[in-house]
Amino acid sequence: MFNIFIGNLIRLVKNILFSGGCVLAIVITYFLTSGKLFEFLSNATAEERMIFTSAAMVAYFSFFTTIFVSVEYHDGIIRNRIISGFSQIDVYLASLLTQYSALTIMFVVYIIGGLIGGARLTSDGIIRIGIIYLALIAYVTVTNAVGFRVKKVIISTIITMLIFNACFNMVMFGNAILSFMENETALAVGKVIYNINALGQWFSLTPFSFDYTNPGYGVQIALSFGIIVPTLLLGMVGLKKRELK
Repeated sequence: MFNIFIGNLIRLVKNILFSGGCVLAIVITYFLTSGKLFEFLSNATAEERMIFTSAAMVAYFSFFTTIFVSVEYHDGIIRNRIISGFSQIDVYLASLLTQYSALTIMFVVYIIGGLIGGARLTSDGIIRIGIIYLALIAYVTVTNAVGFRVKKVIISTIITMLIFNACFNMVMFGNAILSFMENETALAVGKVIYNINALGQWFSLTPFSFDYTNPGYGVQIALSFGIIVPTLLLGMVGLKKRELK
């Protein structure tokens, strides 16, 4: 599996879509954090503007992961690895580690862009950024599973973009629904549902959020792990018996 992972990393750094994404990440984060774009962010601190920018990575990995993974099917890379003696589980885990690496690299670039733009991270800001990173790890775990199990790039990308759209709508409608909840138990459950997806956690950590959307840092971390572990395991179900055409 390690050899596959190294091969994937080499392919990753040569990928124009990824390198271009990293360039955009540092440029966009810099301009938003420095306050050079969007007047509605002018009252926020540089740190808050930096945190706001992180939502773009959710959108980016909604299509990048499936495109990157599906190319392995199209080019016969996965079949060749199976023939070489690797299992599909090896390939799947190596693919997942590659996507985690891609996210980590882009996240570091994003932080650099924010720091250059003037963000001075407080201890609370570091915690928030860490929670967003973990939420993104959970999201990428899902998109990687879709990309690996659905072999056709168009279909897998449509699915992940629909997932992104569903997450976005959960935030939009969730804000309205939670604002009318008066029962404490119902509100607590609503907060958990709202924060299951990465965009929900992102919005609840921005300066534009409401108290009724944030269930607490501990709950958000638990929710992310609650997505990562089951998705990782479900992604491996039946791989040993799956036939590759």
